[in-house]
Amino acid sequence: MTSHDAITVPPVAPPRADRAIGADEVERLRSLLVPEPGVDLSPVAWAPAPLPLGEGWDNTIWDVGSMPDGTPLALRVARREVAVELLDHEVLVLRHLAASAQTLPMRLQSVLATADAAVMVTWAFGHSAADGTDDERSGCAEVLARMLARMHAPAQAGLARNPVRGCPLADRDAALRADLLVAEIDDEAAERALAVWDQGLAAPVWDGPELLLHGDPHPANVIVADDAGAPWLIDFGDTTPGDPASDLGALALFRPDALDPSGAVLAAYRADAAWDGAADDGTWDALIARARAWSVRMAVSLLTAYGRGEGLGRCAAEVLRRL
Repeated sequence: MTSHDAITVPPVAPPRADRAIGADEVERLRSLLVPEPGVDLSPVAWAPAPLPLGEGWDNTIWDVGSMPDGTPLALRVARREVAVELLDHEVLVLRHLAASAQTLPMRLQSVLATADAAVMVTWAFGHSAADGTDDERSGCAEVLARMLARMHAPAQAGLARNPVRGCPLADRDAALRADLLVAEIDDEAAERALAVWDQGLAAPVWDGPELLLHGDPHPANVIVADDAGAPWLIDFGDTTPGDPASDLGALALFRPDALDPSGAVLAAYRADAAWDGAADDGTWDALIARARAWSVRMAVSLLTAYGRGEGLGRCAAEVLRRL
């Protein structure tokens, strides 16, 4: 099995795990899996791997077998206690989106079964857009914009708010300024970044409905499919209700001109956005100002963890260079 999760593991050491996840624990969880309604696990060819396919910041990913048609199955298991709730959020949202999955412009992994802090999903073959070519990322930008427009509808009941995504920019002001001091950004780039950030802070805050956000739609969470079909959108752990500008800021990581008010990417988003106020020019202009500020926040944050020679680091550095 080709592992996109192994590709998207951060190049820096992930936070220390506080949940022991080994092959024995995976086998125990596999035996406790509760299938989703309508899912029959009896024909699954179980073949748990002795070692994980990959380990990210929040989860370890294990190959556990395949469906009769050969579709590989992966078990994602929370490796940190703080990630247990995030995995629950992901399951909640993927279940919510499953009903419309066939009509969405990007593919989603299907939740097949769950156990304690674990979820079994279908596998997404491909490579992350962060490790792809500029042309691949550029091609993903518009389809991601349309995907986000379709997702940005009133959030379902029971979805908790993420304190660092979809929130007012003022809530992240101190963190942005602190990160600028350690992200090894030259003074000129830092000044440009702060100018864009301050413009976002000065824009009217979001007072629209609490929309469903992906929360972290950066290029490592978009998988360019091996079969040349629609890309996959993965990792909904940071999903939250809130301001759509937070999600839109990530579009600049795919192509730096994505937040050009007259460009094709934002035009694709606005054409498909159905939330109240999307057609109002004042609301739209404020949204773009906040989205550009969020692009700065994401780029600076990524540069505190990724080198400029890494996929996400290159994307982040290009955002700041093109401000």
